[in-house]
Amino acid sequence: MSASPKSSQPPLGAEMAVIALGGGIGAGLRFAISLAIRATDLHPALAAGTANIIGSFLLGLIVGHLDTGRAHPLLRPFLTVGVFGSFTTFSALALDNRGIAVEAGEVLAAAHLAVSLLLGLAAFTLGDAISERSRARGRR
Repeated sequence: MSASPKSSQPPLGAEMAVIALGGGIGAGLRFAISLAIRATDLHPALAAGTANIIGSFLLGLIVGHLDTGRAHPLLRPFLTVGVFGSFTTFSALALDNRGIAVEAGEVLAAAHLAVSLLLGLAAFTLGDAISERSRARGRR
């Protein structure tokens, strides 16, 4: 006898569909940031770090709200795996970092990678803290 899925768990097909939709949106947003950075005098490889930091902050802001149980069950996979999974990709950061190493040297590339990771973690932590404060105010 097989166990029945939880009633709050959305069907796998629906979950995959919202992840695919979110992934397309996140990839498009990442590309838009890349185009905006390329239109400036900044190094194009900054696009990955910028997208990762912005995405980490926004993910930190929303993840706590998604965990309250009030959000639609498909919203979490849509945003976390779909939108932010494609918007903040380590593979794009690695590729852009390789470009920095080739053009500006390995020391700058290592510094870029370290700063990107640290700022990404800090941005997520800040976003999560802001979200927690907002949730705490709502509980009063």
